[in-house]
Amino acid sequence: MQKRMSRAGCGIVLLVGLCLAGTMPAVAADESSVDVNGPDAMKSLLEQQVGKRVKIKFCSGQDMEGKVVKVGSHAVQLTELVGMELFDATVKLNDVAAVIVRARSK
Repeated sequence: MQKRMSRAGCGIVLLVGLCLAGTMPAVAADESSVDVNGPDAMKSLLEQQVGKRVKIKFCSGQDMEGKVVKVGSHAVQLTELVGMELFDATVKLNDVAAVIVRARSK
């Protein structure tokens, strides 16, 4: 009898937990949509990443990874560069071929 009550109690707790989880809003990982057809798609994406780490792929094929500090109309400033932690960089937006961001964790 006591085992049956214990199972029923666990079932009720599980059911209530699932009901509550269903009513909670889904939390997205700071994802804002970027208009990829817009003339300033790279700038918009980089503005959303201020304070976060990104990897920038240049038109030349080279890449650079660092923390976005500022985004201007023609350039972006990166700090804490990977492999060159004591240096900062200012990159022309016209030279950026791709911006790689961490969208999710394991």
